[in-house]
Amino acid sequence: MSKQVLVVDDDQNTVTYLSVMLSENGFTPIPAGDGVEGLAKVNESIPDLIVLDVMMPKKSGLVMFKQLKKDDRFKDIPILMLTGVSGVVEEMEQHKDDTFEHPYDNLRETLKKAILAMREDAPVRPDMFVDKPVDPDSFIAKVKELTGG
Repeated sequence: MSKQVLVVDDDQNTVTYLSVMLSENGFTPIPAGDGVEGLAKVNESIPDLIVLDVMMPKKSGLVMFKQLKKDDRFKDIPILMLTGVSGVVEEMEQHKDDTFEHPYDNLRETLKKAILAMREDAPVRPDMFVDKPVDPDSFIAKVKELTGG
C-alpha cells in the first residue's frame, strides 16, 4: 500500500503540482486547501507525512503545526513545511529603501523572526522546510526520506 501524503496549501496550483509529483512517485496525495480542511482530513485518516504551507487563510500552517504537535494522536507525523515567505521577506528586504514609506517593516521583521525561530530555535520544529518554488527532485527526495520510502 502506498504512503499517504496530506498536501495542505491555499494555492490550488501548488496542491495539484505536488499531488501529481507524489502520484508519479508512488505516493497517495490527499489534497487540502487550508488548515481547517487539513485538520479535518488528518482526523479522517492519519497520513504518513504532511506537507504544510506556512501562509494560508482560515488557519495558517504555523497554527496547524502547533495544534498537530500538541495532540498525542498526531505529534509523530513528520511535517514538511512549504514556505514562499522566505522569498517574500528577502524581496521586501531588498526593496525596503526604495520608498520613504515603510508600511511593511513590522510584517517583515515578524515573518523573519517566526521563520528563523521555527527553523532553528523552536523546541518542536517541522522535520524539514522547503522553499517555493519547489524543485521536484529535491521535494521527492525529502518526501522519501521522511516517509522511509
